[in-house]
Amino acid sequence: MRLFFEPTEPLLFRTGRPFDVGENNFAESIFPPTPETLQGAVRAMIATHWDIGKTLDQIFQQPELTALIGDRTQYGRFRITGITLGRYKKENAPDMSMEQIFPAPSHILQEEDGEKRQVRLIPRKTQNDIQTDLPDNMQLLYPGENIEDSQGKLEPVRGWLTENGLQTALWTNKDIAKEDIISSNDIFVTEPRMGIGMNNVTKTTQEGQLYQVQKLRMNPHVNPDYFYGFIIDVRLALSSTGGTVTANSEPLVDDDQTQKLLKLPDKGWVTLGGERRAAHFTVLHSQSSRQIPKRQGTLLYLATPTVLKGGWRPQTWRSPLVPPVAASINRYQPIGGWRLVPGSGAGENKTMYRCVPAGSVYFFDQIVTIPEFLTDDATNQDWNGWQIGYGITYAGDWK
Repeated sequence: MRLFFEPTEPLLFRTGRPFDVGENNFAESIFPPTPETLQGAVRAMIATHWDIGKTLDQIFQQPELTALIGDRTQYGRFRITGITLGRYKKENAPDMSMEQIFPAPSHILQEEDGEKRQVRLIPRKTQNDIQTDLPDNMQLLYPGENIEDSQGKLEPVRGWLTENGLQTALWTNKDIAKEDIISSNDIFVTEPRMGIGMNNVTKTTQEGQLYQVQKLRMNPHVNPDYFYGFIIDVRLALSSTGGTVTANSEPLVDDDQTQKLLKLPDKGWVTLGGERRAAHFTVLHSQSSRQIPKRQGTLLYLATPTVLKGGWRPQTWRSPLVPPVAASINRYQPIGGWRLVPGSGAGENKTMYRCVPAGSVYFFDQIVTIPEFLTDDATNQDWNGWQIGYGITYAGDWK
């Protein structure tokens, strides 16, 4: 079941940094929201529409629902198999023919000056006179062509890629077409909001309590050609196994049956992020849940962040994967969260993880079958992130 969330208000997706008025005076926002944020919004939305006559606390006490989407301790049969940005043309608003938008792969560089030509990084064996601390089976990444005549600094491609752009990036040596690279400014802009702490007893402002919150406004242009939002593919496992099966061998219920079991209407409202801002959701029928289905190649691309026990790699490279010969990974992304105590405003911080960011690329020296998720052992009770969309992968070919 494919869902499209279209925000109608400025959004706030908090980072893991602390924010207390009087101590830290700036609350920044990240984009896109993490799988942790989106799964919470989706599960709350499903529960809200399950029984509109009851509170969420009452609804989550119903075993029939918790068997499907879980509770505070487990995910039940709930699975997220895809998370991307999405857009549709303004002129096609009634049928909402949707296009997915992906983070740019980190191994593609672009010249900032001049003609902005693109260069791909590829693995090469190190020369005898080059000393590194890499393991013997790992290789350094070098530009795939001669760039001595380059006039500008090479930097990662800034922006997002359309489905066609990602297909070009992963499966060809061609430059990504200009129209397939989408600037972040076309999708969202940041809006600072000022505030000041108040004394609730005297109704007066408090000295030294000035703060600023960074909001995100989607579809910033007055007359946009496209409307942007979030696409989430939600499925149900055939049975609840307590997370003891692997993420890549689990049978799933089909889309129509998923919607029927969850009692979800075709359209409605959902709240997103901090301050519970409104967004409109639509169930997208007759659209494939995976537009780039190839599962074999020599390159693995991460569409969403993931947590790996070895930092940039899993603790063990399990079949069908073999250890890679190189990896292109940007700075880690810290992801945490807040675990609310039902029936009160209290709670506790979730564990903060250093995640491998979306857009990261792993290179293999042979054709391998790319699993749908790159995660560590799915039976690990400390981290079962594959159920909610962490580590979603696509295959490619760098050779």
